[in-house]
Amino acid sequence: MKQFIFLLVLITVSACSNPGKDNADLITDASASSKWQEGKQLFYTRCASCHMVNKEMSGPALRGVEDRWPDKKKLYAFIRNSQEVIASDDYARQLFLQYNQTVMLPQTDLSDEQLAQILGYINSVSEPAKR
Repeated sequence: MKQFIFLLVLITVSACSNPGKDNADLITDASASSKWQEGKQLFYTRCASCHMVNKEMSGPALRGVEDRWPDKKKLYAFIRNSQEVIASDDYARQLFLQYNQTVMLPQTDLSDEQLAQILGYINSVSEPAKR
């Protein structure tokens, strides 16, 4: 019910603030916002115990993670089962050594869509203000 109300408010606000948009654009905007929320929820339930977006913890800060892994399939494979990728990839092995030889918990049940949602959320987080 909360998601429905959020979606309804979002569509209403979008319609009021974007009078030139047609209804198809509003539905697309609402769907994108919904995916961002799902990615945020997945991030906090699956990743945040070891990672933050802008700060190192027991694992690396995740801002720019897709740029550090030019092969998206390998990044997804690493998230799902880091031990398997560490055995065959120099960058993965370097991360393993840099972070006290700690492997990530396997996330084998996450779909490509869920991983994309998490990465979308990570990309949407603002950089910290420079002092």
